[in-house]
Amino acid sequence: MIRLRSGTPLSMWLATAVFVSAVTLSAQNSPPQNSPAQSSPSATNRATLDRFCISCHRGNTPAAGLHLDTFDIANFETNGATWEKLARKLRNREMPPADMRRPDEATYKALVEYIESGRDRLAEMKPNPGRPTLHRLNRTEYGNAIRDLLALEMDVTELLPADDIGYGFDNIGDVLQVSPVLLERYLSTARKISRTAVGDTTIPVSYQTYDVPHRLIQDDRLGEDAPVGSRGGTIVRHLFSVDGEY
Repeated sequence: MIRLRSGTPLSMWLATAVFVSAVTLSAQNSPPQNSPAQSSPSATNRATLDRFCISCHRGNTPAAGLHLDTFDIANFETNGATWEKLARKLRNREMPPADMRRPDEATYKALVEYIESGRDRLAEMKPNPGRPTLHRLNRTEYGNAIRDLLALEMDVTELLPADDIGYGFDNIGDVLQVSPVLLERYLSTARKISRTAVGDTTIPVSYQTYDVPHRLIQDDRLGEDAPVGSRGGTIVRHLFSVDGEY
């Protein structure tokens, strides 16, 4: 049961209780004046750079041409090369120099972790694989493209020179150069392939004979190209000059 002093309105008591409760909650929820939560990671590491690095990396002639006085330590998207160089120097304890004041091991680790986590987070959010190298097709890839696009089985190894090899592979974009002579060979091959693909209805009738070797064993299936269950016979690949019924 609430007892009120005589002459004190109930509304004043309620207002006082609400005011006291609000002040108490505000005091409980507000962090202390010197709480570390008020300092963001970027501000903390900015202070570290200002304390140990800014003396050499500022002004008109900064060391290694690196301006840390104007460097935005909260922005990992720009100055990627500078970020990577800074992380490498700090990771190897190469900066600051040995004859100058240096941070303790915990400060080193905190700064390196801040840079690495920030750059990794940026790579996940905005991946940048880099500039793609202009890549031409080698002979094998060119022949496969002709087969897939035009349904022509062309032996381009007889039409094109051998490709350059790098690190044991002949499909590396940086190695596959295009010289004027090679470009002319590709153009000549393309003209021959285009004539074969389109066909020429004016060519005269021709005959092609395929001889079966006498020593060819005819007791079993000749290979994967032969029908399943077949025995003997022969397999011939013939390129017809024009489309039609034969």
